[in-house]
Amino acid sequence: MNLTRRWKPFWRWEAFLFAMVLVLAIAASFVTRADWPVVGPILGIVLLVLAVVIAVLLLLPLFHRNGRDSENTRKSLEGVELLEVEPEKTLRVVESDRRQNAIDAARAKTTGPLSAVLTPDASRWLGRELRVAVDLIAGDGQIYRAGFVPREVDIELGTELRALAARRAAIVVPVTITGSGRPFTVDFGLGPIPA
Repeated sequence: MNLTRRWKPFWRWEAFLFAMVLVLAIAASFVTRADWPVVGPILGIVLLVLAVVIAVLLLLPLFHRNGRDSENTRKSLEGVELLEVEPEKTLRVVESDRRQNAIDAARAKTTGPLSAVLTPDASRWLGRELRVAVDLIAGDGQIYRAGFVPREVDIELGTELRALAARRAAIVVPVTITGSGRPFTVDFGLGPIPA
């Protein structure tokens, strides 16, 4: 089993794509200013077209209904088989301090016990490392990112969750939000992953 951290390829990393748009636009500016009668304008147009294509690739996922954003956030659980696990241990969600608005929103929209779906291959905004995210399922069905699973279980859990995601299935875990006000902490129960 491959137990190394996983990274987004550069062509999917938003920071790299932003940089490419900027570099191509600057290069097009320099080329059009050069004293190259025929080659300069043609090369400038080609560079600008490439910059526009990369910019469209950056924005396109935001307009797809089921598309993923830069963090690989789930927008819907429609068509996903949800598998529940019997919790054997409780783990603390990491980086929940960055997600206090989302946690508060999920908490406010849910009257009963909260649950979450574990999402493989997620990342932080403009981050390149792929991790397993804990996405809260609110009472109205909306999904809110609460943070990530701890690193000590992330790699092995990610491998199992990617296999489930390939067959359009996901794991649902029980969640407990602690605190009457901010900062909230989030704990989730984890047990053996069904095959």
